[in-house]
Amino acid sequence: MDVEKWKNGIEEERKQKNDFFKWSIQSPIPWEEKEHFKGLDYYPPDIKYRFELELFEHSQKSILEIEDTKGNIRKFIRWGEFRFGIDGVDCK
Repeated sequence: MDVEKWKNGIEEERKQKNDFFKWSIQSPIPWEEKEHFKGLDYYPPDIKYRFELELFEHSQKSILEIEDTKGNIRKFIRWGEFRFGIDGVDCK
């Protein structure tokens, strides 16, 4: 993988998102605050946090209820999990 190309792609996506927030009529930022909007804060892209993982299906599926940003409860099926390690810690 070309790491610089990957980083540049992330930076371009971030720029597009910031432009959307600042200029789009669909932006969640109120118009009166847009002139002061300098962009979202991000951590620098780090290749150690890029993963290509296998999805392991759960034999028993369950329902997960999550409140969305408008306060509505949405139901999701807990279908499976990703398993990986980072900095010596097993995660899933």
